[in-house]
Amino acid sequence: MCLSVWSQTLTIGDRRAPHDSFNNIWLCPLTQSAFGSNARLTVRYDESEVKSLTIEGVTVANGSTYTFADVAGGKGYATVAMTDSGEVTGEITFTWLPVLELTGDFSNTYSEGTVVVSEPDSALAEPLRAKLKWRGQATNADGKHKRNYRIKFLNEEGKKQNHRFLGLRNDNSWILDAGQMDLLRVRNRVSTDLWLDMAHKPWYSDEHPKAVNGSRGAMVEVLLNGAYAGIYNMCEPIDRKQMRLERYDTINSEFRGELWTVFQWSRVGTMYAPTTPNPNSPTWSGIETKYPSFSDVCPTDYSTLYDNFMFGKRASQDTVLYVDSMKYHFDMPVLIDYYLFITTLQAIDNESKNIYYACQDKQDSTILTITPWDLDICLGQNYSQSVNLPDMIKPDRPVNWISNLALTCMRDNKTYEKMLIDRYWELRQGPLNTDSLVARYRNAIDNLENCGAAAREEGRWSGDSDIAGKTLDLSAEADYVANWLQQRMAFLDENTYKQEEEPDPQWLTGDVNGDGEVTIADVNVLVDIILGTVADDDTMLRADVNDDGEVTIADVNSVIDIILGAS
Repeated sequence: MCLSVWSQTLTIGDRRAPHDSFNNIWLCPLTQSAFGSNARLTVRYDESEVKSLTIEGVTVANGSTYTFADVAGGKGYATVAMTDSGEVTGEITFTWLPVLELTGDFSNTYSEGTVVVSEPDSALAEPLRAKLKWRGQATNADGKHKRNYRIKFLNEEGKKQNHRFLGLRNDNSWILDAGQMDLLRVRNRVSTDLWLDMAHKPWYSDEHPKAVNGSRGAMVEVLLNGAYAGIYNMCEPIDRKQMRLERYDTINSEFRGELWTVFQWSRVGTMYAPTTPNPNSPTWSGIETKYPSFSDVCPTDYSTLYDNFMFGKRASQDTVLYVDSMKYHFDMPVLIDYYLFITTLQAIDNESKNIYYACQDKQDSTILTITPWDLDICLGQNYSQSVNLPDMIKPDRPVNWISNLALTCMRDNKTYEKMLIDRYWELRQGPLNTDSLVARYRNAIDNLENCGAAAREEGRWSGDSDIAGKTLDLSAEADYVANWLQQRMAFLDENTYKQEEEPDPQWLTGDVNGDGEVTIADVNVLVDIILGTVADDDTMLRADVNDDGEVTIADVNSVIDIILGAS
């Protein structure tokens, strides 16, 4: 009797190797340094379930070691387990990505389940109590399959329980981003890392150096109720803790740090028509109040956001006001970087939505800092794989698609236009260097391919309705992104952010002797030339500057007037 599935977990090298019923493999995380060589690892299993275990034809006793030869991504080691129910066959496979096991029945509302986070370089992981739910807007519609998840870890009493994963923050709240419509699967993760590398720190970072204006994370592999669910971006949420915002003053019922997210397009979100918000509602025309939580503080406060959005509207009609006052409303270095960021990647879903606005402490300053979120729709990616809008995603598309007034006003003002251009070329020497950009995305895909995760993702989701029945080919999509970026950067260089040539210093008016300044020394040189008092030979030319038919001191006076601007 041969069984196709046995759901028990093996332990290999002190790491959990959960069984994946979709691929019929035991997937075990292992440090990347172990790949490309033999790995001698201890193998353990539950003897009440397994009577004997063989790997590649070799019987392996419980607790003994086995040498896995030439470990490589995607390589399988034929495994046979003899159980009371019969013989079970499958393969052991290694990955250098962390492996997450989600167990439970999940939906749009939180329900309890368990989560195991097995990291390649950490001790044996145990199931952790948590509550989980699906998250997202369009990605959470009916008929979607590769869902995003929100995880909140709990202790034995059902209260918040912090955990540290992937070298990131110690917290109870985590997000699993599926990259559901992204044919590259890593656009969001890699683009967010680019933002974290290129953007200025928030204006208050000197006093709060731990503030992180973005979501850090890493790619992981996920099993959902024992079946492979694919590669995910496990990341930190954008919240009060991440942004280091001041806590709400419960004693005086006073708003201090505030955070909002724009989750859908609206004329309010673009600042064209900031309607009067209702403080007794958790949302305002596609904007959700995130901190303080509406469930904790009601009525909420939209006044900081409303006042700054109204300024954005007025500024679009008064560029003088904009130049003089913008810095009192928006974190300008960050706003400049945000403009360059979304125009470089052509992040068409992030100009007025998928944005967080944060106020660090409204009792001190109402300046808003901007943070990007959900960057799947960029780098030549459409809103949906079932939609074909080639003009919208072409690499030579001008930046006139931006409707956010805080950004368009900056683009349309000469002072800030110069600042945008200067900052762009500064970044072109670093994070926005074309080769560096291409390498970011290519390296991310190489990482997935070399550990075997790319093939598992392609095998799991190719042809799914989430991507309109298309075939996933991460390497081909990486080539497409590389070509797109090369064209995009060339277009921006020659059009959007083209630098004006600096005037040649030798053409400085009146700088006759070329010393970089206009002084009496230049007059003396011209006197010598005009009157012919200095000559290299007998044919010294003389100058009739005033055109009176002779060369006299009057010509010298005319030259002085020209140099000093008297005529």
